[in-house]
Amino acid sequence: MQSFQEDFLNFVIEHDILRFGQFTLKSGRQSPYFFNAGLFNSGEKLSFLAQSYAAAIVHSG
Repeated sequence: MQSFQEDFLNFVIEHDILRFGQFTLKSGRQSPYFFNAGLFNSGEKLSFLAQSYAAAIVHSG
């Protein structure tokens, strides 16, 4: 795993954007995790998201 990927995972877990547990999705399916992208709701969080995407694009070649 690349360092930018680890940083992203740590960030989303730290900010409760990625949660683990038992969740019922809108579709009715059960999931052991939930990624709430709506919590990228501040300049700091959006900036981190943009930097993460940029790092992934650069890494992809």
